[in-house]
Amino acid sequence: MARIPHHPQTIHPHPINRTHPPVAASAMYRKPPSTNPPAIRSAMTSTTSSETQHDNLRMYVNDAAAMAKHIENAFGQQLEDDDLRSHAAAHQLIERMHRTLAAQRRGMEKYVEEFGGGVGATLKEAVTSITGALTGLYATVRKHPISRMLRDNYTALALACIAYEMLHTTALAIGQKSLADTALKNLRELAPLITAVTEVAPGVVLQELAGDDPSIDLSVEQQARQNALSAWQQPGPAK
Repeated sequence: MARIPHHPQTIHPHPINRTHPPVAASAMYRKPPSTNPPAIRSAMTSTTSSETQHDNLRMYVNDAAAMAKHIENAFGQQLEDDDLRSHAAAHQLIERMHRTLAAQRRGMEKYVEEFGGGVGATLKEAVTSITGALTGLYATVRKHPISRMLRDNYTALALACIAYEMLHTTALAIGQKSLADTALKNLRELAPLITAVTEVAPGVVLQELAGDDPSIDLSVEQQARQNALSAWQQPGPAK
């Protein structure tokens, strides 16, 4: 009997589809297109962005309100100090600081309520943060207490100024004009107070130094004041 020749057949692991081109492997793992219409996807993105903006704004509002309240309380405690009454200029300045911060605190509390910062732990977190930043500034000191009081107030006011500047910038960027205007007004109210500390401090320092040594040269008060003020009037660095 004649043998029938055997031809081996090539076996393909998968059937070859001759009617469609091969599919790239990466396409097999491609994320399926969203089933949401473009308008809905846009609204979802806008909502997320809006929530983020609201959270950022609330954070800066809470910071500014907490700072105003904390500093107001510190100024109020200083006004009860008997030594402060012996320095008329310093006493009048701190009274002015206290009135200013009290008014600003009341104004900021309205925005806290508007943006929901008074509910939950957000405002408490801001108070804790601000209190920590100012811890130690208002510790009672026995040596030259009034000049150190002015130094601490200068530091606190500078911290409040940058808080208002950050709030002003955020409110402008989000389109909250009323809040932006309020933050800028508060900043403009505090800046002269910082300058006033520079004007009052030399006389207070010299008066306290004279209590330790009556031979101290009191005539340098005007020179010290002018030198300090000129430091703030010099032109900024060239760009």
